Amino acid sequence: MQREITNPCKVFEENGEVMQAGWARHHIFDYNEPDSKMHGKHSERDCYFVCSDEVSLYLSVENLGKEFAIKIAVADLMRGGVISDYVIKKWSLIKNRLPEAGDNGELLYSDKRVQLQLTNTPQGRFIKCDFIDFAGIKNLYVNLFLQKNIGESLNELAPFERNRKYFYLKRFVPRFTASGVIRVGGLEYSLNENNGRAYFDWTRFCKPRPHNYQRLSADCVIRGRRVSLCLASRVGDNRYGNENCFFTDGALHKLSNINVKGNPKRLDRPFYFQGGTTAVQITFKPFTVGGKVMAAFMDKTTVVFGRLYGELNHLDVGETLVLDNAQAHLVFSEF
Repeated sequence: MQREITNPCKVFEENGEVMQAGWARHHIFDYNEPDSKMHGKHSERDCYFVCSDEVSLYLSVENLGKEFAIKIAVADLMRGGVISDYVIKKWSLIKNRLPEAGDNGELLYSDKRVQLQLTNTPQGRFIKCDFIDFAGIKNLYVNLFLQKNIGESLNELAPFERNRKYFYLKRFVPRFTASGVIRVGGLEYSLNENNGRAYFDWTRFCKPRPHNYQRLSADCVIRGRRVSLCLASRVGDNRYGNENCFFTDGALHKLSNINVKGNPKRLDRPFYFQGGTTAVQITFKPFTVGGKVMAAFMDKTTVVFGRLYGELNHLDVGETLVLDNAQAHLVFSEF
């Protein structure tokens, strides 16, 4: 049975272990990292996904132990095609800490190829990036502002059953509008508050073993309503909560376990998602160009771009959301 947590609480108890398990509609988990038994060994990932009807941008910044990584993919949804690149720094003496607070903090990173600035403010987020010889062929320029809107978010806290010094803490926030410009070589994409949307995926964790992670996400407009989707595989002890949910106009609707049928080794084929008797009946079909799947391969992360077909049933109010032809993407990662 899933457990909704409604009262603010700390992630780590006085003994340094994680005792809570469940999910929340708001940012109520206090990430008191210094109290952890594994303090100094936590991993961090901040992932942004920005989209319009013309373009999708995937940006992930990761601190995984002694490894710091920036992964970027740009998909042209009108002409077809994906271009991507990544930078990985291992055993760096400089710790590039990611911003912890949602309304302040900044990451500045610079090397010979990449200049990246992520800035959090009370009003929203700024993303600025210059990437020279992006994918070895073009320069990438990104200058975006993500305006924060009122709405709920998915927050999940999962310890590991046998050893609660290990944990998995997730925030999925699909309540931003995006404005600005994305430029790849001679192509330029303009976004504004009417056509640009963005979600933010924030993860902090410390795990006893590697995981293969898979997530289906979408952030689209259906009949004038914004619909966002997050269906993800298990990490940690998820008996009391998981990442599966969807949003309509900023309101979260929780889902239980989802059955997935698909082959990660055959990304050109559809993936099928089913939950409950009728709650979730979805097919994800990847975009293809010239017979090849539209996907970005960035070290241990793969992002597949495509569309959804099927239905989400709003069981609590008896409403059905038809997702036919809705933009979506699948993320596969090893961490």
